[in-house]
Amino acid sequence: MSENSDIIFYYFNLTGTDSYRELMEDRFRRTGSARKIDFREWNCYKDLPKTDGDLYAYDGVVLSSLAAKGFLRPVPDGVSVDGIFPWVTEKSRVGRRIYGFPIMLCSNALICRKKDDLHVRKITDLHENVAIPMRSMVMYYYLQTMCSNRDPVLRLKVMEHLLELIGGREFLERSSLEDYGGIGRFNRGECRYFLGFTESMRYFKPDDYAVCFANFSATGYGDKPLFMADFVSLGRRVPAEKLGDCLALMQILSGEEFVREVCTLDGQLQYFLPANERVFPFLAECDPLYERLYALLASGNNGLFRYGPRYYEDFNRQENVLLQFLWERAGWKM
Repeated sequence: MSENSDIIFYYFNLTGTDSYRELMEDRFRRTGSARKIDFREWNCYKDLPKTDGDLYAYDGVVLSSLAAKGFLRPVPDGVSVDGIFPWVTEKSRVGRRIYGFPIMLCSNALICRKKDDLHVRKITDLHENVAIPMRSMVMYYYLQTMCSNRDPVLRLKVMEHLLELIGGREFLERSSLEDYGGIGRFNRGECRYFLGFTESMRYFKPDDYAVCFANFSATGYGDKPLFMADFVSLGRRVPAEKLGDCLALMQILSGEEFVREVCTLDGQLQYFLPANERVFPFLAECDPLYERLYALLASGNNGLFRYGPRYYEDFNRQENVLLQFLWERAGWKM
C-alpha cells in the first residue's frame, strides 16, 4: 500500500457547502500530510456505506448499527479531543468503547421572537399554528414522544396535537422539509413559533430570538431533550500507514479551532450547536443567544438520539408502519 494512497472519506451532509471540504483539506495540509482526501457522498439514513472507507461521517442515530455491523474501528486508547461535552462522550459509547468523536449536535427546538415569547416549553401547551416539518420528521417526533410518555394513549395525544398545530390532516403531505415553507411562513409572521433545528436561524430575519429545546411530554414530565449528533469514525479496515493521518483528521473535525470556523463559514453565523463546549464563548460574542444555549447543553440533563443495531432493517419499515397506523386507525386520512 502506497504511503500516498488516498484517505477514503464517506460523509453525509457536511453543512452542504464546498467551503467545509475546502476548510477540512486546508487544516489537514497544515499537519504536513500530502495525502489526498477522496470525498464520497453517502446518505447514512437510507443505505449502508461501502466497506472500503477509512473515515465515516454520519448521524449518530446509526452509530450502534454501524458498529455492530463491523464498519467501524474503536478509537485507540489514549486518543481523544479536548472540550467535548462530557455527557455526549459518555452517551456515545457502544458497550464501553468509543467508536467516534462527535462534531455537531442538534435537537428539535421551539424558536420564536423574544417579543412573541409565551414561555412555552411543552409542545402540548401551544394552541396556534406552528411551522413544523411534520411529514419529514414524523418518526423522530414519535420516538421522542415515546421517550417522554410511557402511556401509548398519551403518545397518540401528542402526535394528534402536532397535527393540529400544522393546521390539520389536510396539511400533512405538504409538511415535508422540502415543501412546507416553514422558514418563509415564520419570516412573514404567519406563525409565532417555529419547530426545527437552530441552524435554520441563519435564514431568519434579523431579530432577537428565544430558543428552548422542545418537550414532547403530555404531562410535564420527561423533560430531557434528545440531541442528534454528527460523528466521525475510523473505518474497520484502515491500513496501519493511514491510521495516524485518519486520527489527525478526526481530531481536526471535532477540535475547537476547526469547529469555530465551521460555525462561521462563509462569514456568516451558522447557528450550529458544537459538541465542543470550548467554542461557545466565541459564538456568544457573535450572538448572546449562545450563552443560553450553552447553559442548556452544559446541564448534562440531556440524552443522545440513537437507534439500536437494527436501524437499517427496522427504521424505515417502522416509519411506514407508523404512518399506516396513523392514517388508518388514528384517522390521519389523506
